[in-house]
Amino acid sequence: MTTEIWMKLFGTTEFLGLNIGFWVSMAVVAVIVVLMNVVFWGMKPKEKD
Repeated sequence: MTTEIWMKLFGTTEFLGLNIGFWVSMAVVAVIVVLMNVVFWGMKPKEKD
């Protein structure tokens, strides 16, 4: 189903010899990593008593 839609839109199901599903999953992982870093670096240090 998804492959058929992708094929109609872009005419291929591969990019640089790798399946589009691979690239989509890599993009999802990259977004999660970036969000985790933004959250981590945005936290304020805990105040000591």
